[in-house]
Amino acid sequence: MASTISKDNLDDTAAPGEERGVRARLEGLNNPGMWVGSALGAASTLLSGDPLLVTAVSSTVVAGGWAALGMRPGPWRFLPGHGEPYAWMDRAGRRRWRRRVTRMRRRLNTVSPQTFGVGSQGLLVPAEKVAEGWRERGDRPALVREATAAAHRKRVAILTALWRRALPDWKRGWWRRYSATEMALRAGPLAALPATGYLSLPWWADLTVAAIASGWGALALGKPAPAAAPGPCERTGRDEDWYLTRWQEWIAHERGPLPGSRLVSVRLDDDKLVAVIVSTTSRPALSVGQEVVSIAFDVPPRAVNVYRPDDLPASRAKLTVKLRAQESAELDENDLAAVWEEYSPYPGSTLYAAERTEYGRSFKLLMPRKGASVADVQPRQVAQALDLEGEDAVARLHLRMLDSRRLEVNELTVNPLQNGVPLDLDALVMDEQGYVRVALDVYGRQSRWRLMIPNEGRFGISGRQGMSAVHSFASGTTGSGKSSLEETLLIAQQVNGIVSWLADGKYGAGFASWTKVVDWLVKSHYGAMLMARGAADVGKHRFSTQMRMQWRDGEGYLMDGRSFFVPGEPFAPMQVTFDEFNEMVLDTTKDHVKPLLENTSNLGRQTRSAGIGARVYVQIPNLDSIGTDKHANAIRDMLQSGNIALFRTARAEVNIMSLGSRTPEFRLGAIPEKFPNGSGTAGLGYIADGGAQYTQSRMMFHPNPVRIAQSLNRPTLSDEEAEAAGPAYLHRDAYRHMDAAEEEEFLRDLLAREQSTHRKNTTVAPLTPVVPAGDGDGEDEDLDALVPPSRSQIVWNAVDQGARRNKQIAAATQLQPSNVAGATKRLERLGKLRQENKDWHTDQPLDATPA
Repeated sequence: MASTISKDNLDDTAAPGEERGVRARLEGLNNPGMWVGSALGAASTLLSGDPLLVTAVSSTVVAGGWAALGMRPGPWRFLPGHGEPYAWMDRAGRRRWRRRVTRMRRRLNTVSPQTFGVGSQGLLVPAEKVAEGWRERGDRPALVREATAAAHRKRVAILTALWRRALPDWKRGWWRRYSATEMALRAGPLAALPATGYLSLPWWADLTVAAIASGWGALALGKPAPAAAPGPCERTGRDEDWYLTRWQEWIAHERGPLPGSRLVSVRLDDDKLVAVIVSTTSRPALSVGQEVVSIAFDVPPRAVNVYRPDDLPASRAKLTVKLRAQESAELDENDLAAVWEEYSPYPGSTLYAAERTEYGRSFKLLMPRKGASVADVQPRQVAQALDLEGEDAVARLHLRMLDSRRLEVNELTVNPLQNGVPLDLDALVMDEQGYVRVALDVYGRQSRWRLMIPNEGRFGISGRQGMSAVHSFASGTTGSGKSSLEETLLIAQQVNGIVSWLADGKYGAGFASWTKVVDWLVKSHYGAMLMARGAADVGKHRFSTQMRMQWRDGEGYLMDGRSFFVPGEPFAPMQVTFDEFNEMVLDTTKDHVKPLLENTSNLGRQTRSAGIGARVYVQIPNLDSIGTDKHANAIRDMLQSGNIALFRTARAEVNIMSLGSRTPEFRLGAIPEKFPNGSGTAGLGYIADGGAQYTQSRMMFHPNPVRIAQSLNRPTLSDEEAEAAGPAYLHRDAYRHMDAAEEEEFLRDLLAREQSTHRKNTTVAPLTPVVPAGDGDGEDEDLDALVPPSRSQIVWNAVDQGARRNKQIAAATQLQPSNVAGATKRLERLGKLRQENKDWHTDQPLDATPA
């Protein structure tokens, strides 16, 4: 509240359109309550005997009935006399204030006449009176206004405190029950005034009773619409400055929960305080707790809602406080519908169908036709309104949209997914729409993942449905369950005859056991670039072949030139996976980054109709980090077109992923690190297969999925496709056992040698794949000239020919001793060499599977 009262404010004290002076007094005579009160006073003075008895009894009955109605809320609230006491005194208070202002203006505008006196030298000089300097001050009016306003505020605060202490329930709204004390003050004179006729009073006492009766009737029955609910400031006696001061004292203090913060855009309306919290430090604004604000503003915790809409940065949050809720009483805490009606953060919404389930509580929300929609509902606001206990209360709530206005909320105190989801091979068989079931959601339904999309009305010559590949995207931190999802999908691809290519961005550590299971696995980032290029080249080969093929439409007409893909005619579907893709493109100075982005972009834009899909895994919570050029933009568009899985991330939210049109329509709750039973949440995430609603699901899990995959067929490319894929694919068996550094060195040497034997700017692709040593009758000398043997091969051959110590091996192979030591240790780990008394001996052929 301002410390000074301006002249303009003094002029505005009168209500607009209100009569003043004698006319106002005459208008006041048209009050029926005054005549009723005067009649009661006259009855107590003029009547006696039975008429007085009948009047006293009847007025007592009316007073009792009036008091009984006032004790219960209902439509009779609109009866006269049921307003608030401050509303009764409103008109008289304004008149008294106007008279006080008028007197103050008169004093301030009065100029005292100047007087003169005879000085010591006999001359006339101005006479100095007491306080003459104060009267001549230029800022005297402002100082007087300030002092008067301060005194007035102090008196109002004292009287308000005394009133609340004497009648603590009087300031409640018209919607609650009135207390017996309140109704005694309202209806008591109706029964007491006629009874004064039985007392022997002098004439002046009778006149006093009549005046009191007239005043009581005018106050009790003089308001035409007294049942209107007062505003929050009238009800609580608190304005915006009070809440701002409390915020600074309790929360923004240097030792408070959010030091240096402030409230902006404060709006104090009917029964709610709405504001925006601004954090001026590195702490997010959403870190302010519900309990802290409830203590600062003297309201129940569930009356406070702190949340952050999607359009606000982390330094800001929305705050809403239900001021009416602080006066609530006799509320059944177990009645969710009643609690929601009292504390709902969404005006006009209704909670219904509350029930207890096997895993917790469930209820539905009906949103209003105008105002908040189902997309605005956040688990945090629901948990705060219902005052759910526990630090993980928000994580226990799961929201599911039923239609445009209805929402189902499940509070899962026992998460049905905490015991894990076992791998089911039958669920991994693709249906007619191209879906497989890879997880279970919190509602017990199977979560789908789309591998192919049917092309309606297009068939191959054999009658098989035309289908297109699907791109996919997943994000999550290390240990969140991305690998579990990928291993399940690799098995699903083998079950459905889909060729699997995998680029392990963790340099082979992520999928080390899958080296000989998938058709092609690379461990280096350079190898990932060659894999993307090979997939794009395979797509070009398939396009050129499909252009010369025939197909049938939905009516059976035979057509030439196929622009869509038919599984098995003649090519198998194909999926290329890039794990830790953000790490592959992090260092933009490396020579593989630009070709990797370009070829991955080509996969996203062109190869779906060739049956080749791309799947990308990242750890970052924002796709903007993969780059900003045209190829990175195309990759982001690709990742928004198909399946999306969002696992646990380092941030509190998992829905701000720069997904554009695929951004979740409903705010996603953060995934906790542990379930209610204490088990980890690895494999728990949100899956979207094309819809706007993301459902929390847990991926299927098997302790040894490679063993399952080894029992299945491994789909591979045809000879023509392998030739189009390039030499890196054809010689993949030659470097399966190498680590990432050796693989990159091998691939660089391979491509350099291939390029040197052909014309400049010509893509090289050997015609036949590599034949591993030991499978044929002898060595392929042409292949040795084409691909130089690796250090491991050279070292193994030297040991096989009799070299026993590292020094002898280095002399025989002309390698550095450090390279020889590294190669022998690596071959020992693979089970190819064994050491006896510092002598090396061959244990297995180099191409054999290590024990």
